[in-house]
Amino acid sequence: MRFIHIMTILSVAVFALSACQSAQDAGQGTAVLQAEEALSDESNVIVLVGSEQAAGTLLINASRRGYQLLEKTNLDALDLILMDFKRPPGVSGAVAISDMQSMEPSATAGVDHLFSLQAPPEQVSPTNGRIYADDLVDWPQSGCRARLSVGIIDGHVETSSARLANAEIIRKSFSNRTPAATEHGTAIADLLVGPGKLRNTRLYAASVVGAGSVVDGAGVQELIFALNWMQASDVKVVNVSLAGPYNRLLEKAVRHAASRGMIIVAAAGNDGPEAAPRYPAAFDEVIAVTAVDRSLEVYNKAVRGSHIDFAAPGVDVFVTSENEGKYLSGTSVAAPFVTALIVSDPFTQTSDNIVGIRQHISDSALDIGPVGPDPIFGQGLPKRTWDCS
Repeated sequence: MRFIHIMTILSVAVFALSACQSAQDAGQGTAVLQAEEALSDESNVIVLVGSEQAAGTLLINASRRGYQLLEKTNLDALDLILMDFKRPPGVSGAVAISDMQSMEPSATAGVDHLFSLQAPPEQVSPTNGRIYADDLVDWPQSGCRARLSVGIIDGHVETSSARLANAEIIRKSFSNRTPAATEHGTAIADLLVGPGKLRNTRLYAASVVGAGSVVDGAGVQELIFALNWMQASDVKVVNVSLAGPYNRLLEKAVRHAASRGMIIVAAAGNDGPEAAPRYPAAFDEVIAVTAVDRSLEVYNKAVRGSHIDFAAPGVDVFVTSENEGKYLSGTSVAAPFVTALIVSDPFTQTSDNIVGIRQHISDSALDIGPVGPDPIFGQGLPKRTWDCS
């Protein structure tokens, strides 16, 4: 009986490994198709193709199999075409992905994963000496001159804020819903172009979070549309505050943007030290930023892993609002500090190679934690080393 029990366990294990491999071959992996990874839309499948010919072929074949085209969008700046299909009744996301890629081998297909904002506001009681963030990265009180354009992919930015009155902000919403009146996008904008921050630049603010969302998040389509707008607007550095599961569609869009010179900085994620890597931060073409406090201790909710590039102030960071200040925590609070350093660094005026920029930042970073790169702090805490005038 014991032998039969062992063989049963082995059979289950082999089956599980086989099933996992099959799902990975379908292009997404089991984890990203299961319930724990939320979807923005549970009834569709999204496809990226690189030509009208491929789009036409896919449309004909997909229609024959019962797929209904909901929307076709030319992403001219990324040189891609996005097609959103409604799946036939009873067809799972994994099957739909496999179908699309078999009908058009050049296609990249995926489900509409949900990506969430990574800094739920955490207001704490003000304590003397807590305004530390700028000093930690050697940021001057007068701010720094921006040398590149900058963008954020976030929630809605309230441009009526007195803190942003002198900043030139260009907004565009990519949500089907009314832009959500959250404070998050406005806070991130303040950290980038508010008083004492970046000077002489335009901030392109892509709102991807709509009012009425179950969580403060966006589907993968909204993120891709926002990247295309940033590329079309010639935005060189983009700060992303959202994080979610691996998604092949987002990976393709990020790679196309990066190959055209875009530098993307993203929050590492707030799902905890045991969580799987979160994206887009974990893509090779993206600079992943974790959060530390005044004592250089890592944020207790920060995601860890070999993909972490840098650490920046992100725990109880003081942000001034209309009537009073607030202390915010999260990896998306930390990301703007690295973004601002990149935008104001003369080096980035002549380099759009992400590997070179990553190395340049690490050359002046303070190594914290274990010696050398590590999965908690990455290359360490970046420091400003140039004249900001």
